[in-house]
Amino acid sequence: MTDPLFRMLAALPPAEPEPARADRVRARCRAILARQTPHRRKRNMTPFWAPLLAGLGGVYLGEAIRQALHLYWMR
Repeated sequence: MTDPLFRMLAALPPAEPEPARADRVRARCRAILARQTPHRRKRNMTPFWAPLLAGLGGVYLGEAIRQALHLYWMR
């Protein structure tokens, strides 16, 4: 951007919402939130994912070591 454009942007007043409209929007949002039923607690997936990722990481590391040893011995 150019300097004149920055000066024009700096001269603009800060954006402020119309108070009556902001109150209406806030009231609508609160009404919608009050009507919502509480969601069921999501199942904790950590017990499933942690061992799976650790196992896959171990397999990956093992294969990397196997490949490195294979290349080392095939010189």
